[in-house]
Amino acid sequence: MTMTLDLTELQLVMDGETDIVIRRDFTHPPARVWRGLTEPALIPLWLGEMKRCEMDARPGGAFHFEWEAFFFWGPILAADAPHHMTHVEHFSGDASYRVEVTTDLVARGAGTRMTQVMRYANAEARAAAIAAGFTDGLDDVYGKLEALLTAD
Repeated sequence: MTMTLDLTELQLVMDGETDIVIRRDFTHPPARVWRGLTEPALIPLWLGEMKRCEMDARPGGAFHFEWEAFFFWGPILAADAPHHMTHVEHFSGDASYRVEVTTDLVARGAGTRMTQVMRYANAEARAAAIAAGFTDGLDDVYGKLEALLTAD
C-alpha cells in the first residue's frame, strides 16, 4: 500500500509495509544542506535546543541527540559527504525502537532534493512510530533548517 500525505513543502509517503519516504527540496546546494544536517553546532538551531548533540558523520561514527526528556542515538553505517548517509536510530523511550535511515542529497539546479528512507523492522513498528506522532512538526523542523541555511 502506498499513501501520500502533503505537508506543505515536504512529501511523506508510506512505501510498502515498513518504509517511510520523506522528500523535501532545499534552495541550497548539497554541501550546505549536508552541513546543516551533520554539524553539531548547527543541528540544535533547527532541531531544537539539546542537552547533548554529537555527530560523527563518517562510516563507523555515531550520533547522540539528547533533549530534557528523551534522546536518540546510533551508529553511522555509511557516509559519502555531501551526498549520502545511512545510520541506525535508537530511542531512549522504547528499547525495541530501531529504524535504519538512509539520507540522499541530490543537486537540483542550484538547490538540493533530500530523500530520506526510514526502514522499520515491520509494519507494526512503522504504525507505532506514526501513532506516536512521528510526522507531527516534520515540515516545521525542515523549514527551520531551510531558514538557518538561508541566514548562515
